[in-house]
Amino acid sequence: MSVTDANRLDFPPPVLEGEGLDPHQRLMSGMFVDAAEMIQMGFATPADIDLSMCLGAGYPKGPLACLADLPEHQRRGFGVDVLPQTSNEQSKVEAKSTWQGAVGLIGTGRMASGIAEAILRSRRPVVVLGRSPSSLEKLRTNVSRSLARSVERGRIDTDEAERCLAALQLGTDVKSLAHVDFLIEAVVENLDEKRKLFATLDSQLPPTIAFATNTSSFRVADMASAVSSERVIFAAHFFNPAQAMKLVEIICPPGTPEGFVENATVWVREIGKVPVRCGDQRGFLVNRLLIPFLNDAVRTLEVGATVEEIDILMTEVAGHPMGPFALIDMIGLDVMVFALRSMAQTDDNPRLVPAKRFHDLIAQGKLGRKTGQGFHNHESNRYVR
Repeated sequence: MSVTDANRLDFPPPVLEGEGLDPHQRLMSGMFVDAAEMIQMGFATPADIDLSMCLGAGYPKGPLACLADLPEHQRRGFGVDVLPQTSNEQSKVEAKSTWQGAVGLIGTGRMASGIAEAILRSRRPVVVLGRSPSSLEKLRTNVSRSLARSVERGRIDTDEAERCLAALQLGTDVKSLAHVDFLIEAVVENLDEKRKLFATLDSQLPPTIAFATNTSSFRVADMASAVSSERVIFAAHFFNPAQAMKLVEIICPPGTPEGFVENATVWVREIGKVPVRCGDQRGFLVNRLLIPFLNDAVRTLEVGATVEEIDILMTEVAGHPMGPFALIDMIGLDVMVFALRSMAQTDDNPRLVPAKRFHDLIAQGKLGRKTGQGFHNHESNRYVR
């Protein structure tokens, strides 16, 4: 399958506004609609929308920049007459964040390890709360190995790696978090578990300590009722691997104290990351744009397109770092279905109904890379037809 062949694909766009577009643009038309709606509802700024997809998904340009490439009559089909500026230049803020001390971290898995390392490398102590000494030691080992790889690649020196490890504090007692500036929850993506955790922490920690969640599936509002009205709760969504990925989504629900959002945004910059802001809806920015788009790609298989054709189209023509099916396999088909269903709980958009092919492959135990097969056969590096 050549790039030229893939570019001749003829399949219906996921939304009516996609008529008259090139094949890769037709597949992305749902994302274009979502991005345009984000602007219209004030969900996020144009700059943050495009920046989120460039840094969070590795796209060469964001959806609004793609819309800007279209003729004016086609842009109007998406409800956009004049596109606002989408410059990636973020304003410089001189003031320092009030959070200059230790950060609390709840969790010991892969995301928690990456977040811990990212903060440690900004010369801030990290206090990790875990369920058991063994899980905490596993986190320390993961951080140590990651730092060692950075030393081998010349990104940091040995002294810096040792300083980071010395600033990593581990414990199983909630009282160890009593003096942190704020804390970040990075536990299993289960709403009930997160709510129980926040309720426990709320009852044992001073109300001046803000709580952040690293969720990628739930709204901050879904967890806010688990804590007292005095407590500030927000989302600081890091991307995996957190020690390397630059993007952090900051979501503060209505009623958050004045100045808090800016303080959190400045803190993200101070630890070497790039903040974007958006409203409090499931999926936030990147997942809210990306997950329905990936579902759209799976639906193209129902009209005769192949996995190989679509992946080639989106990598070679659209310039995406990997095709949608390769990305779905990396995420996990079961995780994709969970994300779609989670977003659908607060949005009845039919594009959030998982495509039938997801269910077919999951029933066969083909969940993606972790099982060796998904849309691709990873055991032999072939496409699954």
